[in-house]
Amino acid sequence: MDEIYLNGKFISRLSAQISIMDRGFLFGDGVYELIPVYNKKIFLLHKHLNRLKNSLDCIGMSDIDGIEDIIDQLISRNTSENFFIYLHVTRGEQLQRNHIYGKAIEPTVLVMCEEYPSYDKDQIKNGFHACMHEDFRWLKSNIKSISLLGNVMLKNHASSNGYYETLLIRNNKLTEGSASNVFTVKNNIIHTPKLSNELLPGVTRDLLIDLIKNNNMRINESDISQEDLLASDEVWCSSSTNAVVPITMVDKHQIGSGEVGNISLQIYDITKDFIKNY
Repeated sequence: MDEIYLNGKFISRLSAQISIMDRGFLFGDGVYELIPVYNKKIFLLHKHLNRLKNSLDCIGMSDIDGIEDIIDQLISRNTSENFFIYLHVTRGEQLQRNHIYGKAIEPTVLVMCEEYPSYDKDQIKNGFHACMHEDFRWLKSNIKSISLLGNVMLKNHASSNGYYETLLIRNNKLTEGSASNVFTVKNNIIHTPKLSNELLPGVTRDLLIDLIKNNNMRINESDISQEDLLASDEVWCSSSTNAVVPITMVDKHQIGSGEVGNISLQIYDITKDFIKNY
């Protein structure tokens, strides 16, 4: 995991340096992606790269050439079988700190391998607890921006209070978690917030929707009120690091029976099988 790619070179993580005048450092001016690698094989690469392109388009940056080859080289240089590719693109170095960016700046491109905890089936069966909080982040949450201060504050709010995740509410609507998309179940129908500028279009979210439909289960992409969330029979969070994390308590409110539901476990198994056979 020590070797990384930075601006045209494969170097050790400890020797990597960027300029203090990099706009990513000064302004959080950039975007990123996190892509799973299973058994040395990159997972849903083109979906992640399409989302990266969309994020770059949204902030007025061009697509980055040669990313697939860089990722392939990093995977081949890494002895681990399962990990994540972290891809980080900033607008680049500008000699003067200025909100207005020049047109000829060379982007800073960082690609590195990271390990994140993945929950096993026994942990999934036990379920997790979450809390709710007002979604005070900016109104362009559909961009996978490196400016993550709001998410960091909200994730640490959960962690410091003993919760797995913070579920975000804006104008009485569930948007997402601080680092996840959210699904609910009511009367055997699965629900997830519809896409908008208020939430990230998760690659794993889209995968789960496809798998749910392919297995003849009903899913509805629509607004979910705070009351609907708390009245759900089941709730789970979804991200690239853990596709299905069942939530059995939200603050002091028990979700359904208080046990992990059958649909959550079914989707967990379906997703695991898909990954295994990918």
